Amino acid sequence: MGVLWTVWPLDDEMTGWLDRLEIDYPKVASRFPTGAEIKAVLADLDEFETDITDNGLGSMWQVYVSAKMLPPGDGAWTVLNITEYSGDDREQNLCFEKGWEELILLILSKLSEECGPLVLVPDTGEDPSIIYAESLP
Repeated sequence: MGVLWTVWPLDDEMTGWLDRLEIDYPKVASRFPTGAEIKAVLADLDEFETDITDNGLGSMWQVYVSAKMLPPGDGAWTVLNITEYSGDDREQNLCFEKGWEELILLILSKLSEECGPLVLVPDTGEDPSIIYAESLP
């Protein structure tokens, strides 16, 4: 069984929850990434290939990200889901279904360069992580 990771910006509700959990976060503006920002980050992942399933506006948009030139199942991979894709210029609610946490962190750190810090929440009950460009080596 894999982990489902949801992604959230640092809005008032999220920062209130993080305060109650006593988890530090940067005090800067944050938002969901746009469709264009997500596509640009995925296109810039040189060591990875993507297989996109695009069902049109208002429908499921999904991308399987995997290490290049390795047999399926070898190397880092993840599945990024957007339940209702609303367009390249609109902010997107996204989550990650299973896969390698290091790859998810890489994708989110690159997205955070445009949209500010993002909160990664695993469905395992563990504490959320705050991801921003400066948070990863």
